[in-house]
Amino acid sequence: MALVLAENVPAALVVQTLHRHGAPWLEEARLFDVYAGQPIPAGKRSLAFHLTYRDPERTLTDEAVDRHHEALIKALPRTGRGAEVRMGRR
Repeated sequence: MALVLAENVPAALVVQTLHRHGAPWLEEARLFDVYAGQPIPAGKRSLAFHLTYRDPERTLTDEAVDRHHEALIKALPRTGRGAEVRMGRR
């Protein structure tokens, strides 16, 4: 998942937000890329995360993870951090 945010938003805060809104299945949110430049607007940057979903009690279906992931994507702009999803499909 790649998010476009203001340059001054710490990546650690984004990870915390992902975990809060991705619970209970989001096991890991690992930052793997930071990009600033065209086509990202000035004063913003793109943070790309690898997300791992897991339920310790059952095997997750693709459909269940897709629904959970879509709910996470919809929640991010409402966090007050100004996050815009650049790429978010599984």
